Amino acid sequence: MSTKFFVVALATAVLSAKAMAAPGHFARPPDAAGAVAAPQLDRAAVRARLATARAANLARFRAYQHKGVFPSNTYDDARLNVWRDRDGHLCAAATIIDASGASDLVARVAADDNFIRLGDVTDGPVMDWMLTSGFTQLEISVIQEPFMNVSEPRDRHLVDARARREENQRLARTYAEVTRVLVAAEKESLDLATDRLMQHPELARHLVTAR
Repeated sequence: MSTKFFVVALATAVLSAKAMAAPGHFARPPDAAGAVAAPQLDRAAVRARLATARAANLARFRAYQHKGVFPSNTYDDARLNVWRDRDGHLCAAATIIDASGASDLVARVAADDNFIRLGDVTDGPVMDWMLTSGFTQLEISVIQEPFMNVSEPRDRHLVDARARREENQRLARTYAEVTRVLVAAEKESLDLATDRLMQHPELARHLVTAR
């Protein structure tokens, strides 16, 4: 699908956040034996932590754009999500996760599923990171823009300089537009991200209590 489609989908999703939001704190009630329930989560505290994470991750995304070094798709003629290329260059999402302090997770993904599509992830440590990132999963899937092939015609393992320049220009435009939408959608996206994380009380509690 095109980047334009993803950006439109993102804008549509976040602008309808209030209608989609599921209220409630999702605290676990006492069991039948009268055991004491875990402390109720403070939604405002969870949202505040997510807002801090979002700001930091957005800054990392901007730094990635400023550096202007992107992975090369020398694997497939079609557009492809490349987590880490043969030269060790990371995609935008991987770079953000790496810069957040989860380098081991980034390395595991590169070794186990280098063409991962973050929009398809449903559980596990990558999902946990997304839930605590301050972004929605849709936003992260948009940040993880798939790459055009930049191989030389005579050897697909070699990068064609002209194709690389054109791809850099395309990515710079795409990432600038994605950043614009992320900034415009901050409030609604944080509401959605908070609602989603509140459905995972232990993970939310860990985020709130982490130093």
